[in-house]
Amino acid sequence: MRSSTPARVDVVVLGGGPAGALAARLVAARGHSVVVLARAPTRPALAESLPPSTGKLLDRAGVRSAIDDAGFVRSTGNTVWWGTSEPRVEAFAAGALGWQVGRDRFDRVLLAQARQAGARLVYPAVVRDVMLRAGEDGMSIVSYESRGRETSLRACWVLDCTGRAGLLARRDWRRADPAGRTLAIAGVWERRGGWSGLAHDTHTLVESYDGGWAWSVPVSRDRRYVTVMVDPAITDVRPSDGATGLTGVYAEQLAKAARLEGLARSGTRPPRLTAPPFARDASSYDASRVADDGVLLVGDAASFIDPLSSYGIKKALASAWLASVVVHTALVDEAMRSPALELYERRERSAYDALRRRFAALSREAVGSEATDFWRARSAGDHGDDGGEDGEPDVAVFRRDPDVLAALDAMRQRSSVVLRASSRMRRVERPTVRGDRVGLEEHLVVPAFRDGIRYIRSVDLVTIVALAPAYDQVPDLFAAYNRAAAPAALPDFLGALSVAVGKGILDLA
Repeated sequence: MRSSTPARVDVVVLGGGPAGALAARLVAARGHSVVVLARAPTRPALAESLPPSTGKLLDRAGVRSAIDDAGFVRSTGNTVWWGTSEPRVEAFAAGALGWQVGRDRFDRVLLAQARQAGARLVYPAVVRDVMLRAGEDGMSIVSYESRGRETSLRACWVLDCTGRAGLLARRDWRRADPAGRTLAIAGVWERRGGWSGLAHDTHTLVESYDGGWAWSVPVSRDRRYVTVMVDPAITDVRPSDGATGLTGVYAEQLAKAARLEGLARSGTRPPRLTAPPFARDASSYDASRVADDGVLLVGDAASFIDPLSSYGIKKALASAWLASVVVHTALVDEAMRSPALELYERRERSAYDALRRRFAALSREAVGSEATDFWRARSAGDHGDDGGEDGEPDVAVFRRDPDVLAALDAMRQRSSVVLRASSRMRRVERPTVRGDRVGLEEHLVVPAFRDGIRYIRSVDLVTIVALAPAYDQVPDLFAAYNRAAAPAALPDFLGALSVAVGKGILDLA
């Protein structure tokens, strides 16, 4: 049966994963009406790693305590065999801890937080149709079925948070990565009494081999996910006898990752597979656009990068946070709707490009100069601008930029400096996030930053440009900056100043 008159809501969120749950929580917490349509799971849950830097997003979203109270394994770092047989132990800095999460439980925690904030959860729900801006009032109409009842909603905004399924994204916008397809084959291993043979039993373990790579994440003292990543165009993953055949493919590939395969065979009481391995598509993709009037692609619906970087959930949460700011801005300030959409497009593109470059660099490291077909295709991804995943420039790029390094060296060698705003620099207004709204702020445009730049590692370049002519000593300029703006660490300030000089925002006389 179908309800007669579609109810009106501010936002309909399609999907109840991390992106959907967090976006729903944040939009509802700002006083808007939100309905989340979450489909019942049809496949086994995966496990994923969240780096410590995810904590800033969890704090900002107000869900950190709920995640901490859920009892997920807290990771102290990674152990990596990447292009070498020797392990590289990567402990998180200053004792920071990451999270090792089973996606089913993680999603439930975030959905509970969304409901506490006032979002209405419809579960299980199957979306039957989405007609964008189809109503006479310009609102979208979302039709869904739940427990045998067909219902429609009128929504000002529709957020596609359906991940790889991409309910809206696949209509017109989804673009496959030219590097080719990737398939993840996962097994859940259990060793009663714990994995005592590991020096760092909370670590994510990562190992490359000629035809792919493998990784392992602990979700409890006894249980670990072990996953192999292969290219189905290179590795035959079409088992002729169902699950038994896939188990054989999994064992064959895991044997190529000698350290992880040894882990699965070690000890007097070797671990056991709790169920046959299962496969998931893990191919990278992006979208030709991620925002339109009244609709946003959020998280993995917008883009996906091979999970090697362990930034998958973090990227989804960051996307959800920004989507909530954009939607809130558009709902309360119609004049800022277009700038907010522009900002969302730019930030999502920057995040994808930054992670794609990172994956390409890691791919080149995987097998050194003797690249195999698997790694050769994936190492050719250095493209895009210098944007970072948070919308600011990627600082790692500047650390090896010859112009920036030369500027830093020149300032170090001088007993005093004379800095002036460059005649090549223009000042323009660009959208940026301030608090829970998008607003227009002055940005600096030079050939190196055609779209404008304002912040590097949260250091305000506009403030530096305003103060610089009054000081001939960098320490004095640093002190003046910290009086005039939010205090910055000296390395971050020096880095931002070097970029300003090296990229032609400031002239060093």
